[in-house]
Amino acid sequence: MDNLIPEHTPTLLEETFESVYLFEHPLYSLLAEKTELPWLLVIPKQALNERSYIEQLYGEIYQMIDVLQKSGFGPHYNIAKIGNKSPNLHLHVIFREEGDEVWPDAVWCHEPLKTSEEMPERFRQALQKYFG
Repeated sequence: MDNLIPEHTPTLLEETFESVYLFEHPLYSLLAEKTELPWLLVIPKQALNERSYIEQLYGEIYQMIDVLQKSGFGPHYNIAKIGNKSPNLHLHVIFREEGDEVWPDAVWCHEPLKTSEEMPERFRQALQKYFG
């Protein structure tokens, strides 16, 4: 598990994770699930074995979360590194609200979730200035 994806091309990432490519960052690539639940995938560009990289990566993730919460996503969020369905290294960032379709349960216990073609675009618009 935790296979590092060496090339972060949008097509490869979308095919691998069956998600919508959003943005490129020096530390990671960002994708969005096509669900009504606001769900992002962070694909690191390095293995998570160097403390300085991990600190930078999570620092950037928390800054992005702050931007998204100020744009109306949230108020709660979960960050998880699990690899039950995909051996490729990735982190989940999921925004939760009381009363969402699976509240208060864990998201992964209730798939499939309601789909949304609009959610990736909402993320793209909210993060446009952040990724500039």
